[in-house]
Amino acid sequence: MTADVSLGRDGLTHNMLNDIHNHWKHGEGVRVKCLGVPTVDMQNVCRELEDKTGGLIIHRHGGQLILYRGRHYHPKKRPVIPLMLWKPAEPIYPRLIKTTIEGLTVQETKEMRKKGLHAPVLTKLAKNGYYASLVSMVRDGFLADELVRIDCKGLPKSDYRKIGVKLRDLVPCVLVSFDKEQIIVWRGKDHDESIQDNMHKAFPSVLQLESAAGENEQEEASSESVAGENEHGEKEETSVDCSSDEWSEISSSDNVPDDK
Repeated sequence: MTADVSLGRDGLTHNMLNDIHNHWKHGEGVRVKCLGVPTVDMQNVCRELEDKTGGLIIHRHGGQLILYRGRHYHPKKRPVIPLMLWKPAEPIYPRLIKTTIEGLTVQETKEMRKKGLHAPVLTKLAKNGYYASLVSMVRDGFLADELVRIDCKGLPKSDYRKIGVKLRDLVPCVLVSFDKEQIIVWRGKDHDESIQDNMHKAFPSVLQLESAAGENEQEEASSESVAGENEHGEKEETSVDCSSDEWSEISSSDNVPDDK
């Protein structure tokens, strides 16, 4: 049985690293269940897991990963990870929502925030959900409207603020407001659809990567089946050729007159 480890809103912690190495003593793989804020950027989650643990992700489906310890893993040579018996204090970050948005006046900023609260909801986020497709959804939403509103009712304030920061960096976009448990983002004055298309190509979503991997597996399976059919056909042809040669020899021997 593969042991389970949960990766939540705090991301990869010291205690989680220690749990992974403890499970690797008894099994080669660990199933990591990713939920909450970190799933907005699953590529970063996978990269951090492999870098910090020294393992290898051999399977990924949605928010579930299989982390393999490696063939030459030795429990006694594992890194020493100190236990954290308390949660460290959160660092002080600069203010996310400014009084005026860059490039706009105070009045234009107020009007945009009012307009954003009345914009149609793009999606509603569930608590401790899986948000891997959120970035691509926001990019697609900007093709139809300059403002996108995401409903975050029921989520802790720190969670949807972290999600807003990730969207600002990954989409990219401009944060407008977090009022009334809503994430309102603006695509900006210099928005260009061609730039969004390039971002889609340069940074594909996790769902696109998973679908591409599935298509590659299907292509490999079909190519293997075609190769098997070709080999089978070649064997049949050689057998037919051999049989034809034998029949020609038999027929030639029958045509030779008897000396007696």
